[in-house]
Parts: sequence; C-alpha cells; structure tokens
Amino acid sequence: MTRFCKFIKAVIILWAMTALNLSAQDFSSKWMFGGSHNSKTKATWETEHFVKATVCGEGIMKAVDADGADLADYRVLKGRAAAGPFKAGDCFLFEVPAENAEAGSFVSFDATLSANPGAPMHWVVEWKDGERWIAGREYVCHGPAIGKNYKYTTVHQTYRMKNAPEDGVVRVRLRALEGSVIPPMDGCETDGLVMFVTSTYVGAFVMDYGTVQPKDTTKVLCIGNSFTYYLSCPQMLKDIAWKEGHYLDVSASVKGGWNMEKHLTYPTTEDEINQGGYDVVFLQDQSQSAAQVGSDRKKYAANVTNMAAVADKVRSVSEDCRVVLECTWAYAGKNYGGFSSVTEFYKNAGKGIKVMARAADADVSPIRDAFRMANIERPDILLFADDGYHQSEYGSYLKSCVNYLVLFGEPFGENPSDCGLDPKKTGALRKIAEDVVLGKKFCR
Repeated sequence: MTRFCKFIKAVIILWAMTALNLSAQDFSSKWMFGGSHNSKTKATWETEHFVKATVCGEGIMKAVDADGADLADYRVLKGRAAAGPFKAGDCFLFEVPAENAEAGSFVSFDATLSANPGAPMHWVVEWKDGERWIAGREYVCHGPAIGKNYKYTTVHQTYRMKNAPEDGVVRVRLRALEGSVIPPMDGCETDGLVMFVTSTYVGAFVMDYGTVQPKDTTKVLCIGNSFTYYLSCPQMLKDIAWKEGHYLDVSASVKGGWNMEKHLTYPTTEDEINQGGYDVVFLQDQSQSAAQVGSDRKKYAANVTNMAAVADKVRSVSEDCRVVLECTWAYAGKNYGGFSSVTEFYKNAGKGIKVMARAADADVSPIRDAFRMANIERPDILLFADDGYHQSEYGSYLKSCVNYLVLFGEPFGENPSDCGLDPKKTGALRKIAEDVVLGKKFCR
C-alpha cells in the first residue's frame, strides 16, 4: 500500500469515527399517540405506568407526584396516555438515555398538552442539570381535553445543559404549579386527568440539538389551525432554522378549523400574544379565507378585517413585530374548498392574500405557489394526507421550508435539516421552496 493510500485510508477511518461519535450523541425520542401507536401505549401505560417513545428513540415517559410516586389513575383515553387526578407538584417526566451527551448540549422539548376540568391550569417546563431542576417557560392550560370545546396547549422549549448527565439520562418534565384549576364545564368530566394529544399532533418530542451555539435568536409566534399543527410545522421550522444556525424561540396557538375571528377571543391565543417580545408572527387563516376574499372582496370583507385585527393585537404587545400571512394550498378533496378547480382557487387566493396583507401591513409566505410547483414538478412526492386536504409530513416540511426562507431570505446551507424524512425528497422540496421564495417563480 502506498503512503498516499494509507493517508486516504486514515482520513476515511477518522471521518467514520467522527460520524459515529456524532450519531452516538443523538438521544432524540418522540412520542405520538392514537392510531398505529395505540398498541405501544396500551402495552405498558395502564399497568406499568410508563410508555416508551412510540416513534423513535429509547426515552420513557411517566406521570408521577412530587415524590416520584405513581398517581391514582392511568388510562388510555381515546388513544391518549392519560393520568391523574393531577395536583400542584405532579408532573409528566421524560427520561431519555444519553450516555454520550456532552456538557453544553442543547435540547429541544416540544409537546401538546390537554387537560380536563379539575386539573391545574398553570404548568412549567423544567430540566435536570446536575443536581438541580432548572425552570423554563410557564404555560396555561385551559381545557377541556376532549370534546368540541377542547383547548390544547402547545409547548416549545429549547435549553442548554451546562453539565453532562452523571447517570447518562437526560431528564425533562412538565410540572403542575400552584394556582387555579380548570373549572367545571357542561358535558365534561371533572376528573383532573391530563394527557398528550393524539396524532396528527406530536405528543412529545425530546430532541438532541448538539453542542453548536446558534448565531442569533428570533422570537416567533405561530397562530393557525390544522394546516399548522399537522405534524408540528412550528417544530419543523425550529429544526430547519437550527441547522442553519438560527435559534427560533417558538410559541404557538392552534386549533382545528379556527379562523382569525375565533382566534381574536380564544384564550390560548390571548395568552401567547400577551407573552410579548415577538420578532415575527405567522398568521395562518382558515384555508379558504384568502380565496374567498379574492372571489368577492365585499362579501368576505370580515376576513380582511379580522386578519388586520389579529395583526394589530399582536403589535399592541410586540410593537415592532413583523407580520407574515401564510397563503396556503388548494386541496384535492372537498371540491377544492368550494372552488371549481385548482386554478380558480389559486387565482383567487393570490388576489385575496394581497388585499389581506395590505390591510394587516404584512408580508406573504407563498406556500400555495410552492405546493403548486411541487405538484407539477414532483408529483411522486405526496404533499397531502389520505384525506386529500391536510398536509403530509412532506407537505409540512415544504411549508416550513417556505416560512424559513421568508423569515431569513437566505438559501439553505450545506448541511440542512431533513426532519427525519427521505433526504432525496426533502432536497427536492428545498429547491422548490428556494425557487419560489428567492427566485420569485409562480408568484403573482
């Protein structure tokens, strides 16, 4: 073997060892509930009072009291791992094996919490660092957990561990605080049960972000409905930005079918807006709203007024906040949302979103154009869920890529996030997003 060949071999071995070490650090664990995940949840939750990560990783989720003892009631309720009755000091505890976790590691924790009457309203995210529990963001849970009047609380927390875990386990928890409890409601059990939400929400996700310090921080609020919460677009956006060197301090208020009129008086939205200090807010209206305005501006004037009102409400607390309106896609199901064709939907949505953006003094995220281009150029990449209406994982990824580019105005780097999806498909979607946002293709 020549000296040069030996050198190349050594380089390859070193690269392989480096790659191995990087992958060995990864302790990410993800829980989703309901549907295909039911068997994993039911196998241990009601009897042994824990559930292993249902999607990826080796993490364990528990519900315990302040002393680490079991609660009184564990059940799988409509596919959800529910426990209770919760009181102040009780918590959901996540224990994730992480033998190779380094000091200075960043950890992302995302979850969607729901609670019944009788449960505490106030919660805090905490993480174990050395011998101490460190407090992060506090959240308000309004409830109920189930039924047409449900209210969910979306949790997004990124933190840095100063110390490597001595026992090789990363611990993070959602702990109930002293204070008000969710009041009784007609038709709802006052049982104090708390749970994480079924898919297509992400139940909980503990993700290893490595040790690289991001170069800047942007505080972002996402307000929308299922076109945002399906497969957690805010979390995907956060992951995409992190790999590009940007930390997004994300908050979200989402509810299925909600429009801006309903968000104006929705308590969860009011809570998040009142946190204040936002740099950017993404507003995702009911999916037909912009197209309706484009088809008949006078008839649907309220859509414009309500969008502007939400933007004003955000700016009343976050004065310099940049407002971005999402122009979402035409879906194949349900007769294109009441329009005769995809072309008609897109034409009217393009007209309507401009009217709404002027009224709200906002920018536009051209998600509809990216979906249109992807459906033409890459019909093999399925952007829709089985209902032909909501987005698939790849649809959520494409939307998040578009929002990232609108946010930062820069192309993706050499090591972008694939969010756990097929890299060939995500690479194609990133190129489409760049063509639309940076290259101004299909934009009207």
